[in-house]
Amino acid sequence: MNFGQKLQTARMNMNLTQQKIADDFFITRQTVSSWENGNSYPDIMTLLKLSDYFGFSIDEILREDKKMRLFLDKKDVKHDLKPVYRSVLLISVILLAIELLDVFGVIKLVGWLGWTIWVVFVLSIRTFEMLSKFDVSNTMGFKYTWQKKLKALLHM
Repeated sequence: MNFGQKLQTARMNMNLTQQKIADDFFITRQTVSSWENGNSYPDIMTLLKLSDYFGFSIDEILREDKKMRLFLDKKDVKHDLKPVYRSVLLISVILLAIELLDVFGVIKLVGWLGWTIWVVFVLSIRTFEMLSKFDVSNTMGFKYTWQKKLKALLHM
């Protein structure tokens, strides 16, 4: 039995509505419905609270529902990649700003320094692209809004 089925069965056995669960956990009724239908899963802390509330065994739930384990693993990957994205993006923006200041004559870079900055900028964009491909394949396609916008700019 998967998590959604287990949740729905436990809720019905206790004669509780989805709205009652939502109120007790400070979430929306639609979230409870989504869990029960297998469209999404709670985070690990909410899962722990649900296990106490309904008397589930976390071990049992995670062993039975492989899809949920995969979801939680991918959520961790997504969370871990977020600061890497920010760092690469920040480096790229700083290097681009330096190059633009050089092009417009605001500052003057020595020949080799300008080329070095340009090479590092191109490499950081390539790194961003590779991380983006990794993120798509490992986080079920979930994207941050800023990633979509930047990706669209890079592929113009």
